[in-house]
Amino acid sequence: MALINLFKVTKTLTDLLTQNITQHIDPSLVGLLDVTAIPPEKVENPQNTLSLHLYHVAEDPYYKNALGPGSGTPNVARTPMALSLYYILTAHHVTDSTFDAETQQKLMGYALKTFHDFPVITDRTSVNGTSILDPDLRGRDNTLQVILRPVSPEDAIAFWSSEEQVTARLSAYYEVRVVLLEPEEPRTMPGIVLNLGAFVVQMATPHLDGSQSLVQFTLPALNGGATHQVEASPARVTLNSSALPPEAHNRLSLLGANLTAGKTRALYLKNGIWSKLPAPGPVEQTVVDLSLNPTWRVELQADRVQVQLAPTLIHRREDGTLVNLAVLPGFYSAFVRSVMEEKIISNELKQVAASSNEIGFAVAPRITGHGAPDLNGNIQVNVGPELDLLDANLPQDAIQVIVGSEVYSRAVADPPTQAGEFFVGGSPANLIRIRPHFAVTVTEPQAHPFRLVVNGAESAPFWIELSP
Repeated sequence: MALINLFKVTKTLTDLLTQNITQHIDPSLVGLLDVTAIPPEKVENPQNTLSLHLYHVAEDPYYKNALGPGSGTPNVARTPMALSLYYILTAHHVTDSTFDAETQQKLMGYALKTFHDFPVITDRTSVNGTSILDPDLRGRDNTLQVILRPVSPEDAIAFWSSEEQVTARLSAYYEVRVVLLEPEEPRTMPGIVLNLGAFVVQMATPHLDGSQSLVQFTLPALNGGATHQVEASPARVTLNSSALPPEAHNRLSLLGANLTAGKTRALYLKNGIWSKLPAPGPVEQTVVDLSLNPTWRVELQADRVQVQLAPTLIHRREDGTLVNLAVLPGFYSAFVRSVMEEKIISNELKQVAASSNEIGFAVAPRITGHGAPDLNGNIQVNVGPELDLLDANLPQDAIQVIVGSEVYSRAVADPPTQAGEFFVGGSPANLIRIRPHFAVTVTEPQAHPFRLVVNGAESAPFWIELSP
């Protein structure tokens, strides 16, 4: 959403003027119209020229001093700086040293209409199929608002008198906002609050109070090396289906009331990645159909639903086609739908159904261990094979690695070359290779906390252990 090169905004605006005027308003200007970003007084011997010059920058007061992510200092450096850019638009045309007012005013009208017709520029803005937003700004939720400023005639004359001792030129003044400058990356990461809420519940209908699971982890050897299980609420599960202990892996409980009410009941799941799937289309919600998913288990009791997950969930679309939904790391919501009553109305069976509220839980990546430092000081951290960290539906920035209090940046090549970088992939495909920010040659045992966060879901506690 942020940028560091302000000219990308200027280039977007000049491209918009060029494309809309020559392709839509006046095709006779194809190859003749020149749109430049230089100051208007620097334009020499122009013909059919528009100058759009950035002459002033101001910080947007609404976003000023907003706190950024993480808990590092200075925290304000971790949030984008919001700017308003101020432009002067001037039309130029001189033929044989003669001032051509008609052409100048025609071009100004074309430019005014263009910015009037395109007051907001986004990824979807195009002219005759040509995208307008600069390629470096696309795909990052950038939105540019183009606003004509109400400058009085006297202020316009004052602007030109400060530049040169001539008559004020026909110009328009625009404000473009909000432009976000790229912030510093967060270097420390606080813990995550999963949800907090209060609900109004209709009596005698299914209701969920929360989710619950066990998280298993092993302390480092210098702290005793004992294996612990702690209760997590909301639930935080992995997809590891190994037998011992079963509660700490791919199983969770949804706690509530009236969960066996009605004639039939079913568990539904939602996930943000499923809702954005490309062709054949998104899946907003899916029922856990055990006839299609024998490796799943759903056990409904009056006060809880016991759920066992698997890496894939088969979904049946309305047209009957089946879709394999990958259960990727991230946050999911679950609700119970009960058919309370069935009636025949006009020879058709009608169902009266009630759905519970939605409750969240997390599917987390599982770290299975790490190797010794290699000759370059890199350390390989292994992730459970039941999750594919290279799945095409996982955005590259969905994976975060935090070692100690340091947030690592993702490297594009293996092995990483800079301290504080990590690489995902390699062989095996689900490894994470880090270049530590600390020395790997030690004189006494050390343990460094390692956190892997994927789509906001964090792995169980894990430590990188170093020995002399």
